[in-house]
Amino acid sequence: MCGSDFTSSIGGIEWYDGIKVQAVINEIKGLDHTGKKHLGTPAIFGMNFQSVSVGQKLKIGGYTNTTGTPSANLANTISFVDRSIGQFVDALEDRDLLEHTLIIVSAKHGQSPIDRSKRTALDDGAVIAGPIGANFAFDIADDGVLIWLKNNNGTKTADAVAALEAFPGDTGIVEWLSGPLLSVPYQDPAHDSRTPDIIGVARVGVIFTGGSKIAEHGGLNEDDTHVALIVSHPDFEEEKVNVPVTTAQIAPTILKVLRLDPNELEAVRAENTPVLPDFN
Repeated sequence: MCGSDFTSSIGGIEWYDGIKVQAVINEIKGLDHTGKKHLGTPAIFGMNFQSVSVGQKLKIGGYTNTTGTPSANLANTISFVDRSIGQFVDALEDRDLLEHTLIIVSAKHGQSPIDRSKRTALDDGAVIAGPIGANFAFDIADDGVLIWLKNNNGTKTADAVAALEAFPGDTGIVEWLSGPLLSVPYQDPAHDSRTPDIIGVARVGVIFTGGSKIAEHGGLNEDDTHVALIVSHPDFEEEKVNVPVTTAQIAPTILKVLRLDPNELEAVRAENTPVLPDFN
């Protein structure tokens, strides 16, 4: 059905996600993830679905227009996830846990572009590594580019950016972040090797691939960063919150609900991350 890669077909990725769905249902029932041992019901359940992501990226999926109407295959994956969440709700109800459970549905990222007519596929080896030359170490390029250099001392980073800007072809990048532009929102790469030396903000529609996928993630465009966030509990009245929030606020909110101190999380302390609205 899917060979060695579950992400190559709709059926394959739904089968893969289905294994995790069953594991969570087993845990709701007080069993281990295999359903074979009685361990008791955890206080926190969580899983990551891949189905919608794959439905957005495969050539046979994606959206049919610029307003985000899903294709038949993408709609199939959305329905699969919807049914799976329904199975969680049913299992919680069967265990008399639903009234005591907060359910949060969100996403790590979106995919860009939604408008598939804007798709431009580029080879990062040719347009990123090539211009930098011998000082190029490696990059992560999907619909944005994270670049690490072999040597970032002195003017080496500025030299690499200058080479990229001077490249006569299309790099797909509208802005390069390095130096002060990068070290303010992120750790300084001069002192933290985990931080890329250069970040490339891609033009909407650009993805770095040699394959047939029609969208990617990892960039800074609206299609990547604007995702759904639904918080549900039987005691809540339906409400739309019209204030900006981030997915980083989910973790401290979970701790708050469990009557734990969100500031026990190092990232919350470092970034002063608040809980979601109405949970203060």
